[in-house]
Amino acid sequence: MFFSLFVVFVNLVLSNAAPAPLEVKFEKRADLPLLTLPYGTYRASSYNPNGDIYTFKNIRFAAPPVGPLRWAKPAPPAQETGVQDGSYGPICKQAPIKGPQLTGPGASSPIGQALNQFLGGIPIPSFKAANEDCLFLDIRVPGKAIRDPSLKLPVISWFYGGAYIFGAKDQFGDVLPLYDGVGLLQQSGGNVIFVSSNYRLGAYGFLAGSTMEKEGLPNAGLYDQRAALQWIQDYIGLVGGDKTKVSAWGESAGAGSILHHLTAFGGKQDPLFSKAVLLSPAFALEFDRKGQLQDTFNNFTALAGCAGQGVACLRAASADALDNANVKLNEGGPSGTFAVGIAADGAWVRQLASLELASGNFHPIDSIILSHVSNEPDLFIPTNAITDADFSYLLNFTYPAHAQEAGVIAAIETHYPRVMNNPGSPYATERDRLKAYIGDSSFYCNTRYLTDAYSGKNYNLQYSVTPGLHATDLLPTFYNLNLDLSVFGSAVSFPLIPGFGSFAQAYQSYLTSHARSGDPNTYKKTINLPPAITWPKPDNSGDQVKGVLNAGDLGFSVIQDDETGKGRCSFWKDVAAAVTSAGGYAPPGAVVQSGLTGVNVGNNPSGNYGS
Repeated sequence: MFFSLFVVFVNLVLSNAAPAPLEVKFEKRADLPLLTLPYGTYRASSYNPNGDIYTFKNIRFAAPPVGPLRWAKPAPPAQETGVQDGSYGPICKQAPIKGPQLTGPGASSPIGQALNQFLGGIPIPSFKAANEDCLFLDIRVPGKAIRDPSLKLPVISWFYGGAYIFGAKDQFGDVLPLYDGVGLLQQSGGNVIFVSSNYRLGAYGFLAGSTMEKEGLPNAGLYDQRAALQWIQDYIGLVGGDKTKVSAWGESAGAGSILHHLTAFGGKQDPLFSKAVLLSPAFALEFDRKGQLQDTFNNFTALAGCAGQGVACLRAASADALDNANVKLNEGGPSGTFAVGIAADGAWVRQLASLELASGNFHPIDSIILSHVSNEPDLFIPTNAITDADFSYLLNFTYPAHAQEAGVIAAIETHYPRVMNNPGSPYATERDRLKAYIGDSSFYCNTRYLTDAYSGKNYNLQYSVTPGLHATDLLPTFYNLNLDLSVFGSAVSFPLIPGFGSFAQAYQSYLTSHARSGDPNTYKKTINLPPAITWPKPDNSGDQVKGVLNAGDLGFSVIQDDETGKGRCSFWKDVAAAVTSAGGYAPPGAVVQSGLTGVNVGNNPSGNYGS
């Protein structure tokens, strides 16, 4: 079933091919409902009669993070006059992707070449303007909740992916509304409310290091997400939502963010949601607060014309200077790597999340769905020939000098043995070796750590619809039978391939059932082709996780997950513990011992933790 990849191609190619932003007109009616907040009044932007859904667009949930509010906690919105119609709402500043490309026969086709050009480093296409003034959220509300706010419907809060450097609640605007949630509301029978929100990205949202810890706010994007969750707590009742039944959903960077809400401040902070769906939780190992993270900060300030002048200079810098610096910051480094992301800061992110989960420092929630696709790393592997030297270069780029000195890099190279002149290597090619390294370190093991931490409260999923690439599970998640692409000159109705729509609706029924009840089986769509089968709780007592729902080409089945083995992931927990202790970054009282042999982590694991 190639539908997912096909639609990814269509989205990207159409976006690249469009000569100018396209205008989509919604009917503006005076009788559309109003949402009156303490700081302003918002009129619904549109009404969808097919699903009886009202959309409120671009509601401010925080003040513009500009000037003195750059790299600061989000502030309350200022008072607004008049009725807001939701027409203003830029996306946050973006940085370009670089490097990872598709391979195989399709790579040489016109579509493949266009996609690889896109992946090679051009700015992320969008039909919306990007601006620092971007802290807005959208709400999709069933009409029955507008008519009777006492219903108190469960709420889904969506956080998008994009490697922490790009993405938006509506990246393609009203032209291709990937994250609008309309299909989910329709599938649920109008029994959920869907909220999607922006958060600061790139250097604006995830610049870290010791100077930022003293003068600014590392991980500002996480604080933006929490501000959106707090907005839901404060105001979702005005449109019939139940603030006690909030489910946080995210994919890739969005899912990695949700993980860090669960471990925030060593698990001491209430995440403001009781259920979660994490699709491919992903993030890099950013832990060297006084070394690599500070070097990145220094690099960014130099690019912005603020070398040696700290956060105060950045807050006073021009918007263009910061924008240019943000783009240039991400241009260095090997293919498939990103300059910034969620990083240890000694506060919200005390240490790497795997260590917080391993030491029990995470917040309990009622129920959680944990998912990965079958081929997570392939999009992040360069198309050119990969050598043993390339692998070593990537490791030395990724890890600081103290990891090399402690013997951690040698341990990784031993764990993932080279192929050349090594007949005992388990890998056929160096590319396979790199895939295993990236898959384990950045994707699959995050799912295993969460599985073990939330054992008994979790449901596990593998999405293996061909080709199983990272992010292809977004297509069934946001499938919308009534999506209209007529703005491109002709009406196109999904499914484009017979059968995918029915599969997607069953897939959605699991997710919305979980949002409504905490159990994906309660409202699953059993009268369907393919039917939604019973989704069991997984068994994680052995090396492999059993009882995992597989969403595949032929429908749904229950499998053993071969990608999240305890042995494979224990190694990466030990790597995290070793590099953290060797750098002196372990929180006092929460030091996790490393089981790596031949590694010297020193005698002061918390020596650099404080200021």
